[in-house]
Amino acid sequence: MDNKFHGMWKLVKIESIDKESGKWAPDSAFDGWNGFILYDGQGHMAAHITPKGYKDFNASKNIDSLNTDGLKNLVKFYKSNFVYFANYKINKESIDHNRLSATNPKDWGSVLTRDFEFRNDTLLLTPHEILWGKKSRLWWVKL
Repeated sequence: MDNKFHGMWKLVKIESIDKESGKWAPDSAFDGWNGFILYDGQGHMAAHITPKGYKDFNASKNIDSLNTDGLKNLVKFYKSNFVYFANYKINKESIDHNRLSATNPKDWGSVLTRDFEFRNDTLLLTPHEILWGKKSRLWWVKL
């Protein structure tokens, strides 16, 4: 099973479940988001997800030149990306990511569980926790 995970994956779509119909649908709130996930085949992985416009943000401004609003925007920018490195363990229909480090230090040592499904060259990961206020499913294509 591990061989199916092994390699680099690119985020292609984020869906959310419609509360009324119970069906998955692309979520326009995540249009333009980017991400990569890497499984090394030896029990280690890394993930990085960024919102639309993240790579174009001007982070080169001198902090001393920023007013309060500018500083708030800078902090929101740095908080908006989602990065972690983890050890992983594959279960029957889920995978645990035991985070070694993360963007937010409070997340270090926590475990994220994702249900998984393979569809040809695509990996679907469905987090057990609510992400960004929604029940989401992420589609990753193998590179």
